Amino acid sequence: MDICIGGIFDGQKIENDNDFFKIEEHYSDNSSKYIKQHFHLFGQIFSFWVCEDVDLSQAIRKAESILKMKNENI
Repeated sequence: MDICIGGIFDGQKIENDNDFFKIEEHYSDNSSKYIKQHFHLFGQIFSFWVCEDVDLSQAIRKAESILKMKNENI
């Protein structure tokens, strides 16, 4: 999936082959560091970019919510 959870890119899909990346907003001190996380949800493995400011339990809940919304739209 490669959807970002939290931070500047929350909800956006980012294609990147690295294990992490950092993005900074222009003209601001805001930045977000994302780490690739793999979650085993609903019997499958999905990858998400999780902002370092988001705790794991919050990231799992958000990932489940994203997956449920995707399934409803199919």
